[in-house]
Amino acid sequence: MTDSPVTVRHVTVDYEWALEGKPPGSYNDYEVLSHSDGLSLGIFDEIRSRYATGATGDQPQVTIAFAATRQPDEGISYYVVLALQNEWSGHRDGTNRKIYRTRWYYIPYDRLAGQRISYEALYDAFKDLADTRPPTVAVRAHAPLPPDDGLYGDATSAAALLMTGKHVCVLGADGVPMIERLRFVDEVAALLPYGMRTRLTAATWVSATAGHKIRLSFAKHAAEGTHVVTWRQGAPIPAAEPLAREYAALLGGHRVPPRELVERLAEKTSPISFDETGCLKARNLLEDCALPDAERASRVVPEEPRERDTLPKQPPPPLVPERPPITRLVGSLRLARQDSEVAVRLRELLDAIETRADRMILQSAMLDHNCFEAPFGTFPHPEPRYTEVARAAFTPDTCRTEIADALLRNSATPKQVKSVIRVMRGERSWLQRVLPGGAAKYVVSGSALVIGLGLFLYSVIGLFAGPEDVAPPVGTATPVVTEVRQSITVHAEQSDRYLADIYAQMLRNQNYHSEVREFTDLNRDRPHLVITASTASYPGYQVLLTPPPVRNTLIFNEDKIKADDLPDELNADDGVVAVRTDFSDEDRLKAAYPRLKVTRMSQKDIVGALEKGDVVMAVLPSGLPLTFERSPLLDEVLPSRTIHVLGKDLPPSAEASLTGVSAQLVEEWQTGPAGMDPQESARKSADLLMPPSPTLVTVSAPPMATISDDEPGGLPGSVLLFVASILLMVIGLFVFLRRPSYVPRER
Repeated sequence: MTDSPVTVRHVTVDYEWALEGKPPGSYNDYEVLSHSDGLSLGIFDEIRSRYATGATGDQPQVTIAFAATRQPDEGISYYVVLALQNEWSGHRDGTNRKIYRTRWYYIPYDRLAGQRISYEALYDAFKDLADTRPPTVAVRAHAPLPPDDGLYGDATSAAALLMTGKHVCVLGADGVPMIERLRFVDEVAALLPYGMRTRLTAATWVSATAGHKIRLSFAKHAAEGTHVVTWRQGAPIPAAEPLAREYAALLGGHRVPPRELVERLAEKTSPISFDETGCLKARNLLEDCALPDAERASRVVPEEPRERDTLPKQPPPPLVPERPPITRLVGSLRLARQDSEVAVRLRELLDAIETRADRMILQSAMLDHNCFEAPFGTFPHPEPRYTEVARAAFTPDTCRTEIADALLRNSATPKQVKSVIRVMRGERSWLQRVLPGGAAKYVVSGSALVIGLGLFLYSVIGLFAGPEDVAPPVGTATPVVTEVRQSITVHAEQSDRYLADIYAQMLRNQNYHSEVREFTDLNRDRPHLVITASTASYPGYQVLLTPPPVRNTLIFNEDKIKADDLPDELNADDGVVAVRTDFSDEDRLKAAYPRLKVTRMSQKDIVGALEKGDVVMAVLPSGLPLTFERSPLLDEVLPSRTIHVLGKDLPPSAEASLTGVSAQLVEEWQTGPAGMDPQESARKSADLLMPPSPTLVTVSAPPMATISDDEPGGLPGSVLLFVASILLMVIGLFVFLRRPSYVPRER
């Protein structure tokens, strides 16, 4: 439906703005070039980075996001964010690539709420502003409503799948114009409470390889763990997502006209998130909006007609409010976050259970939500609540359903629920079947009393008999073994952790206690090692190792990529460089090339990946004998380093052992970790360089102890038997006197 020019209504909104791009000829990444003064640069920069889509090209695209700010004494202010992407600036950067601009607009949510303003209307209002930026903009209100013959097709599937909290990706729309994809986003948003626009993110296109945070998107391929909707074909709702299935069923219930349903949802403007609590709230709001007017209003009992002046005038009967739907009370119970709320809402639910249909709905909810483990299991002592809800759902005439069978088969069902079902079915334990009636109780209680009495007599005899003096045989004393280990700490920066781990393990192999610590924990009065780039700060230390300077350099497979293409690859969105697991300059590398993806591998795996073409470039130490080409592009980004290993107050044997393996250690260190776990690789390298030595122990035998006449008599075992016998007899009496706490009603 389209509004005629006479009926079109506009709303004037103010806004904040930011322009993203980069200066002509620049080698830098994209940044905020200019922005309005209403919000800080930090907010603009955070939002553009958080909701980057990775989409490139000459075709315009639109991203929908949100922002929230907190002002003193003003609470939280929400903004709906509109990003207009892929506007070519007419300039190129230092690598001769086109510079595209993205214009970001932040519209206060409270100016949109209640006006049924669509994303397409925002796009129409802002798309032609360019650099004019008037203080306010007129936006078309009251978005078109759906036709009378149904809701928006596969948008229903997407809206329901959003209730899972996972991302939803639409495939098969590559050739669909951008404005059509934006209208689809509007259709999905119209099937949600309007307040969810304070958390909704969407994009008309994202890169299939970008790790984006867009909740509803279009792409060629969907990321793992994302729900997929095929363009104009919809999507099935997984059986494991009961909330999404309920949402889809409510949308497809056709209890009210589609136009009226969308209008009611647009009135729900309170902010709602997409977490579990928010999605449950959205489902409850949809259930309320989907009720016909006659059911939404409270029902009134009509007054009985009577003859005139025949009876005295009586007061009108009280209003009888409509009993809340069981499904709504179930949803309210699941939303409870405090123990007191759980108690109140559980009581409301149990009080509303009246009919067999109510019990069947409750049974279905118990199966779908694991007997309300959340929220019952969140608080102490959930067992009585499991019992209460089970007694409400399962009676003698509703205890033999398929749901009851499924709960009995499910190992995760609480035992209290299973017990209620079995009691209602009249099932008995094996002992009750063998001993009918009350015989089982008497057998159990009598056995406990007899056994308890026997243990009581035996323990009393043991207590009064007393022990004889007994000494253990000579030569059977257990020796005390004490391990002798001197502590030598290794201090290093995180960048040298691999080498530090090798030294620490070699010291352990020589029976020293050793661990790697930071320099802030350095105690110069105790034996220790330091791995440092400067020897000036450590006068008087023994030099254990001074390897040649190390420089990490860029290497590449010339068969897969040419040297002239390396700058573009380093700046590309899908550019990947392989580094060793002990690579310590990732921050420097990412600062120079923010879009570059860094993947860590062992040196052996890097060489294999370069040969196969799985990666086309890598960063490795320059001194390695490799056959690949080298490039100086990263020489300024990754400077060379010289390190020294110094020792202080080391035992002569430890110093001699560590110095003796210096040559082999340099080679092992330059080769790098052999696997993905640098610490495990360091341990294996240390074991090869310096195999573990036998453990040194000292043995001392303490004096042999005997039980003398002066010590009080009595066997500890007799005391334990005495206590156990008393407990057993108490249990027997309890079973004998106990009355059943619950007797099922007669069928």
